[in-house]
Amino acid sequence: MNRQLLWAGLYAALIVALSSIPGHSFPDVKWLTYDKLIHFGEYAVFSVLVYRAAASLGLKDRLLLGSAIILAGLFGAFDELYQLLIPGRDSSFADWSADQVGAVLGAVSYIWWAQRHDQPSVH
Repeated sequence: MNRQLLWAGLYAALIVALSSIPGHSFPDVKWLTYDKLIHFGEYAVFSVLVYRAAASLGLKDRLLLGSAIILAGLFGAFDELYQLLIPGRDSSFADWSADQVGAVLGAVSYIWWAQRHDQPSVH
């Protein structure tokens, strides 16, 4: 199996697993109050993994960034809708927006970094 696809799939499964935890089960930890920042970081990482998976499949340059952003955004929408089914969890447009901003900045930052470090996943 393609290792880049595996990493993206495992990370997606982790997102769903964390979204499956009922709201009352979360510990009362102060850093959890930075909800939008957590969403941002979660999807910044996810978009990089999706970008690398798409690159490993041979997608053309102009499709890579769009694919990563769209797929991460769609998955973020799925995740927000899924959380409506979990007791004590909520779903919001603001959370999905943080997912989207994280996905865009994550993928763009990865491209910038990869071009400067001659990474083979950027064609």
